[in-house]
Amino acid sequence: MDKLIITVAPTGSVPRKKDTSYIPVTPDEIAETAYLCEQEGASVIHVHCRDEKENPTSDYHTFEETVNKIRKRTKLVVMVSTSGVAGGSDEERAEPLRTRPEMASLTTGSLNFTARKPSLVYTNSWETITFLAERMKSLKIKPEMEAFDVGFIQQAKMLVEQGLVDNPSYFQLVMGVGGGIPATVANLLHMQSQLPSGAHFTVAGIGRAQLEMTNLSILIGGHVRVGLEDNIYISKGELAPNEVFVARARRISEKLQREVATPDETRKMLGLRS
Repeated sequence: MDKLIITVAPTGSVPRKKDTSYIPVTPDEIAETAYLCEQEGASVIHVHCRDEKENPTSDYHTFEETVNKIRKRTKLVVMVSTSGVAGGSDEERAEPLRTRPEMASLTTGSLNFTARKPSLVYTNSWETITFLAERMKSLKIKPEMEAFDVGFIQQAKMLVEQGLVDNPSYFQLVMGVGGGIPATVANLLHMQSQLPSGAHFTVAGIGRAQLEMTNLSILIGGHVRVGLEDNIYISKGELAPNEVFVARARRISEKLQREVATPDETRKMLGLRS
């Protein structure tokens, strides 16, 4: 079994300071979080950025400052978000790719975020998906293909078949988002069974599902994503910073006698550009 890749998603698009004081939103705060999480065993950081009002943004200059500060303080693999949750055109969504990260997120379908009030339609047309995939390929950025349900995996397979995504492909199975596939053992095993041969995958459990999905992914050979983007509570009613979530995932993996990958081991495992 491969060593465990721990990805930290420290910010996301939803949590605010009013929800938890631990959420990092400025470039300096995100870079400090990156450093602390690397010390606890993270090897990848999934980067969202916020504007001065804490709203999600795809602004290149904000991403550039944030990514540069992370690189100065850590050896983490940087994965930027191309999320449409921040709004904007395909070109605007691709702006973070100009920072030349080693990885970037690529959501391969659309869904309704029903847990949000009002609900949000997360739109990713095939034209948008292929546009972002082509841009990533031209820049030698490895996509993490985000699957919120089984159909997302089938569309991701099409990208591989069309040569827009290179092998070994890398998937994120997002479990428990309102409007996506529920976070159950049976559903995760089914999602895993649909992946193409040789693919790597990480699992993100949302909210209270985070710990259960982390445990299961470690056991079945997957990797894990933790952090305040997905869950702000380390236990019922108890807030915690990102590094505490990373440390818990590392301890669980060590108890199960699965070693945790370093950033350089992660680069080799995923075939990232040198």
